[in-house]
Amino acid sequence: MKIINLVTLYLKHLAILGRSPLTIRAAKYGLRTFYTFLEEEKIIHVEGLCPEIMAEYQQELAFRLTSKGTPLAARSQAQLLAVAKNFTRYLKEAEYLLRDPGAKIKLPKKPRRLPRVILSFSELKQLMTGPDIQSNQGYRNRIVLEILYDTGIRRAEVANIKLRDLDLDGGYIHIRSGKGDKDRVVPLSSRVCNLVRSYLHSVRPAYLQGKDEGFFILNRWGERMNAHGVWAVVKRCADQAGIKKNISTHTFRHTCATHMMKHGAPIRHVQELLGHESLESTQIYTHVTINDLKAIHAKYHPGEMMAAR
Repeated sequence: MKIINLVTLYLKHLAILGRSPLTIRAAKYGLRTFYTFLEEEKIIHVEGLCPEIMAEYQQELAFRLTSKGTPLAARSQAQLLAVAKNFTRYLKEAEYLLRDPGAKIKLPKKPRRLPRVILSFSELKQLMTGPDIQSNQGYRNRIVLEILYDTGIRRAEVANIKLRDLDLDGGYIHIRSGKGDKDRVVPLSSRVCNLVRSYLHSVRPAYLQGKDEGFFILNRWGERMNAHGVWAVVKRCADQAGIKKNISTHTFRHTCATHMMKHGAPIRHVQELLGHESLESTQIYTHVTINDLKAIHAKYHPGEMMAAR
């Protein structure tokens, strides 16, 4: 059977499993890259897939250059290889192949990057007090900022919150991932719970137009504010506050985690809050706090003032 036909079947399979449009789009791009490589190797039919050709693909990615003439980043290599490995695993499970030719391929280790932008507490306060909370739009925007910082959740997760997900008496939000086994519950401070109560009582009703679908954050048309809308609120508020840093919704996620670690929060708790599958993803914040500690040590420790001999 031709590989191009199996690619189509695999993408339909992902849709049937309920994978997100973003996941399917990434798979489509990765498989286009993989299939182009196979075409160049004159491999058209599924029988031509073998461990050797998978190893050649991995090697080709390792030496590939970008349009700027720089080597393809390990992170990009890993993403493309992961798509190819998922595809060959599907072919084996669907019995188009007897063995999975990608089973022994090891993904290159992704470098852990420190967050580029983290807000200080004074910057955060400046940003929070920017929206005019006397207006409905300003109060709603303040709620978006408060939720992002208080919980460290992602912008898409903010957009998907429904009223039923809020437990203001208990101080929790049920975060729905779209995959039941990855749903989680995150705490909400009593201060933010009180702000949310006022929003639900006085502001959200003003946005409603027609049918209420139960989403927490609404746009000016009374519909669910999508992830891009959440991002736009953050950018607008940052501009209004006059903060020059390149702030995004993820800045709040990094800032929340870093501030908690600085104040002694156990890393396992931060991991659970952020919804990281691996503790390794959360450990980048320990590096941030260590860097701060080194700066404090250099400035205040008496030993730093001793002359070198």
